[in-house]
Amino acid sequence: MRHPKREIKDRNKVEELLKSCTTMQLGLWDGVKPYAVTVNFGYADNAVYFHSAMEGLKMDCVRANGLVAFTTVVESELIRAEDGCGYTTHYTSVSGFGKATLLEAPEDKAAALDVILAQHQGPTGGYPDKVLQKTAVVRIDLDELVGKVNPAYPGDPQI
Repeated sequence: MRHPKREIKDRNKVEELLKSCTTMQLGLWDGVKPYAVTVNFGYADNAVYFHSAMEGLKMDCVRANGLVAFTTVVESELIRAEDGCGYTTHYTSVSGFGKATLLEAPEDKAAALDVILAQHQGPTGGYPDKVLQKTAVVRIDLDELVGKVNPAYPGDPQI
């Protein structure tokens, strides 16, 4: 990180921030070109989960190599100034890298959907077999998870 003072170093705080979000911008790679898409997600136990249709570019990328990067913005505020060089954005974000795996077993899919729905404060359980069969559910095992805040707050115990 270019500005180390902006890094949120407390892993528990970073995980709390990630759990407070419901959408993320997911970056994927099909081996030829990058692809970015917004997805609903859930986070638990160092893994991010999302669901999808079984076919499409997102799933092509997951199947091609599973390389994933993501970011989610917890809060954001544009700071205006008289001079264009004074414009900035104050924000808190969480980013990460990992490896995506398509879940196959119905019980694994159901558990992952529970994580997603719990993060969205929705009802969990009771997924019909027919729905589980036609829904792709992906687990991203995280290699790196980083929280960032701008502006940095020196001396803030959460950073």
